[in-house]
Amino acid sequence: MRLENKVAVVTGGGGGIGAAVARAVVEEGGRVALLDVDLSAAEEIAAELGGDAAAFEADVTKLDRLEAAAAAASERFGGIDALVNNAGIRIVKSFLDHTEEDWRRILDVNLTGQFLAAKAVAPHLIARGKGKIVNVASIAGIGGRPNRVAYVAAKFGIVGLTRALAMDLSADNVCVNALCPSMIASPLNISLAEDGDIGPRWAKDNLARRWGRPEDVAKVAVFLASDDADYVTGSEYRVDGGEATGLVRAGEMEL
Repeated sequence: MRLENKVAVVTGGGGGIGAAVARAVVEEGGRVALLDVDLSAAEEIAAELGGDAAAFEADVTKLDRLEAAAAAASERFGGIDALVNNAGIRIVKSFLDHTEEDWRRILDVNLTGQFLAAKAVAPHLIARGKGKIVNVASIAGIGGRPNRVAYVAAKFGIVGLTRALAMDLSADNVCVNALCPSMIASPLNISLAEDGDIGPRWAKDNLARRWGRPEDVAKVAVFLASDDADYVTGSEYRVDGGEATGLVRAGEMEL
């Protein structure tokens, strides 16, 4: 029960990794506020989780919406202890096909959205005397990915944002860390995971020899949101089955 008596805010809580995090929070004894631009999706997850969950509509590109949602969540549950910055989108195009609109949209949601959510929730964490912020980045924010120039730039930015916030909020006893998942079989990637050619081929690109699951990311998010991670801040946690290490599985190295 790592999150007993704790309250977490999860952006993008209406599905995928966000919904998995929300479930894990409740399983670990906590309560969760699911923020999503799609209120009906967040309400569906909240209904599944019962009285320990509540849904709030919020567009992460709008600070006033985030502040209102954070205030409502704090009033509902009596405070906030953790923020999981999960909301994000992706556009897959070659660099030359990426438009300025694509670039701005990805950065607005994926990077500025995390900055604004932290701005909205941090005062509530500070009021508690301590808190946790978990920013969902990607291994694309460590080593890059082709045909995702804006997405990669945003994810690298999240890693930098995480380190900066860890320094800026350290005096307020707020720990800030980033999660860097690889290919996760979430709604964002499910068509690829289920593709008869791409799915099995990409599953071989890591030491675990499978696609990641939203629950794999949620388990690490719960740790970073808990008191067990009080001495962990400014770090990036790879949740990738060993993909980003570049290691070869035992017995499969070509001599």
